[in-house]
Amino acid sequence: MSKNNKYQKKPINTQPSVNQAIENKNTLTKSSPSYGKWLAIGVLIITLFVAFSGGFDNQFVDWDDHVYIENDYLVTEPKGHYGEAFKSHVALNYHPLTIVSLMINSAMSGAENPKAFIITNFIIHLLNTLMVFWLIMLLTKRRLMPSFFTALLFAIHPMRVESVTWISERKDVLYGFFFIAGCLSYLYYLDSGKIRKYLIISLLLFILSCLSKAQAVVLPIVFLLFDYWRDRKIDTKAILEKVPFLAFSLLFGLIATNVQSGGDFHGMIHIIGEQRSALSMKVFTMVDRIQYAGYGFLMYFYHLFLPLNLCTFYPYEATGPNVKFYSFGVVFALVVVGLTILSARRTKLFLFGIGFFAVTVALVLQFISVGAAIMADRYTYIPYIGLFFVLAMLLDKLAERNQSLKQVVWVGAFAFAGFCLFQTKKQVETWQNTGTLFGQIIKLYPNDFRAYYTYGKYVGEKEGKLDESISANLKAIELGYKEDAGPWENLGTAYGIKGDTKKAIEYFSEAIKRGASSGETYMNRGIAYFNLNQAAKALPDFEKSLTMKNEKQTQARGFLGTAFLATGNATKALENFNQVIDKEGSTDAVHWYNRGLSKQTLGDKSGAIADFKKTLELQPNYEAAKKSLAGLGVN
Repeated sequence: MSKNNKYQKKPINTQPSVNQAIENKNTLTKSSPSYGKWLAIGVLIITLFVAFSGGFDNQFVDWDDHVYIENDYLVTEPKGHYGEAFKSHVALNYHPLTIVSLMINSAMSGAENPKAFIITNFIIHLLNTLMVFWLIMLLTKRRLMPSFFTALLFAIHPMRVESVTWISERKDVLYGFFFIAGCLSYLYYLDSGKIRKYLIISLLLFILSCLSKAQAVVLPIVFLLFDYWRDRKIDTKAILEKVPFLAFSLLFGLIATNVQSGGDFHGMIHIIGEQRSALSMKVFTMVDRIQYAGYGFLMYFYHLFLPLNLCTFYPYEATGPNVKFYSFGVVFALVVVGLTILSARRTKLFLFGIGFFAVTVALVLQFISVGAAIMADRYTYIPYIGLFFVLAMLLDKLAERNQSLKQVVWVGAFAFAGFCLFQTKKQVETWQNTGTLFGQIIKLYPNDFRAYYTYGKYVGEKEGKLDESISANLKAIELGYKEDAGPWENLGTAYGIKGDTKKAIEYFSEAIKRGASSGETYMNRGIAYFNLNQAAKALPDFEKSLTMKNEKQTQARGFLGTAFLATGNATKALENFNQVIDKEGSTDAVHWYNRGLSKQTLGDKSGAIADFKKTLELQPNYEAAKKSLAGLGVN
């Protein structure tokens, strides 16, 4: 009875505190987690599909896709080369597991199938989204709303598009998969009474993440943030258990630094394909680097809330409206860091969430300048988890503290998510092909010569828009393009197709003067000379083209044989046509016909007849072959 009286005398709290509200919510969540959890997962999957499925039919883009896939023999011919992926680097990056994943894609669906690569990126991102949902559930003791909202933003924020839709950024979603899985395993280690198997699993996942992208090396520092969030004392044991992680961080950091400077890590790692990243390297003063890092820090916060005018890359600018923000970015970063530290007296949220962002983004804030991009959307793939978490928790706490505003808070939050979904669908469209991608860059940065060059090359070669190609390449030259002979080669090709042979020769000659490294440039100038009935001038160009890198070797040798034939050297012509047909297996009717002419000139009547007949087998309406046979008395 006395017990009952004690309970009856307790005052009824009609206005529960924030902590009580949170506790009550957790209790409800734990008692009936199944419906809400599975509903959240279903919504995440559907929304993710709506956001990204429009990009499943996108094409390879001329932005490292040719380096990673189209011109990488490990990917185009994966059988028997899987081990070599661990002894090589691509585009100045050592990420063998990423290359292996691309090789598996190629083996299953073919290297010419961009859809398979894009869908694989999407599936990995989907798995990452579900793991983020569970990660936040663990961090918040199964609080559904902040977990769902964090995962939703991670899934569909427009800053995700570059990592998911760009095939070459497989490294982002893959390193993210192992990184997030490692975080989950470490939390299980902290929450399970220090069962060491979870720590060992975390180490293995960490290594796999580093093998996918070097940005993962900061994971041991993230583990310290988890220790802080879980109120774990940072003592000698907590530090020592991370020594193996730090050792691998050092190893992969040294490999990345060596490879990105053009090294081979003491002969252990060799280059595959072109030894360049997406853009050329630049060097800046320390003051410049600090300003650029601050600007990137600022803009990542800005694009979190206003993901507008997103671009494939954001160039360093000497002038323009963005320059004034370079110094302001440093001030902004210092203020954010200072307030975050001060906030630790009252809450762990900001130090943990913003700390997570700062630690994971620090290595790509351009303190070490690589490329012409001051920042990149893809760099936020993992770091934004920290900021999404802070935002979701603030909204959740605001809703709990003021029940009258609860619906308004979450309606506003999901309206923002809807805005992100809309922007993501638009951004996915910009990755449709090289033309749409670089057209967007031109729109946002109209003074970038690289964008005009790449756009002009694409629309000329792939879409046949010769006038547009000429205009874009001339603009690239006007803006100061000096990186290679590309625009002049493009102009020569466009004018050649248009039939303006003299201008084609003019631009091909300028490209050669500027150090054109492709044999195709010499071959194309040779074709232009040949079309002007100047076969003697064409000969040395065709010969030179065969001594250089040229993906059209058979075509070039065929032209060389034709040029010899036109200058009266049937013996040399026959030598080249024999190689083209007998050794290289050409089935081009023109090659067979010209070989027949060479044989006929040299007095080999039966051989000429055989080749003319083969010409007609390959191309039944080849009138010249019919006339040649008739001239030899064959009906």
